[in-house]
Amino acid sequence: MKIKFLKYFVIINLLLLNTCIACIQNNNDDKEIMQMLKTFYIAHNSLWINTKDNFVLKKKSDSLNQKYCSLKLINKLKKEFKEGGLDIDLLTNDEGADENSLKTLIVKKIMTKANSFIITYDYSTMSPAYKPITKNVIIHVTVVMEKGSYKIDNVW
Repeated sequence: MKIKFLKYFVIINLLLLNTCIACIQNNNDDKEIMQMLKTFYIAHNSLWINTKDNFVLKKKSDSLNQKYCSLKLINKLKKEFKEGGLDIDLLTNDEGADENSLKTLIVKKIMTKANSFIITYDYSTMSPAYKPITKNVIIHVTVVMEKGSYKIDNVW
């Protein structure tokens, strides 16, 4: 009887240990993804803020997208560029940013949707009446593993 109990005890503990290891791994993956998203959105917005030449902007933006976006999203971005040129920024849902925005950028995991995250930041702009207003920009993204690294796969 003791041996049977001991077997079950060992099996249950091994299952709990595997679950704990999986939770730790997921937490580490989430941290890595959140850092990647923060790095990308700071670099992406900095490009739009600091690059005045549209040719240079497009070239640097394409390079950044190759590193951080999935092939599916890159193809979608190319299609959007053909239709709207640089007037549309799909990666930020066409929201603006400034230097102060980058200081307020936060990335959080969406707990109810797999591989999904929220990027938020504050953006100060002028109202039609030329009064400063601050918008809270909210961007949802889905991330996938592609070619050994995490990539942004969808933005909404």
